[in-house]
Amino acid sequence: MKHSILKLGACALVFFAFSSIQAQEKKEPNFDKMLERFDADKNGTISLEEFKSAKRKNEVPEERLEKNFAHLDSDSNGEVTLEELQTNWGKGKEKGKKKKQ
Repeated sequence: MKHSILKLGACALVFFAFSSIQAQEKKEPNFDKMLERFDADKNGTISLEEFKSAKRKNEVPEERLEKNFAHLDSDSNGEVTLEELQTNWGKGKEKGKKKKQ
């Protein structure tokens, strides 16, 4: 009985350790799904208002949303395309953060 409990406990420990490692790995966002979620009028681009509307659920300050949108909208035309999203997403996030040594 003790042996099977130990086996079960060891299996659970391995499972949780593996799950934790997978959760820590950075995954590339699915930009197609992201565009689909943000693009309320389904025109293939994300406007500032669509971006604000989708991100407000996270209670991000409006100024921060506008700054983030401007960063994504590299051609400054007021619309973020799939290509801009793919190219600019995550750029500059490490700026100002200390690198681990």
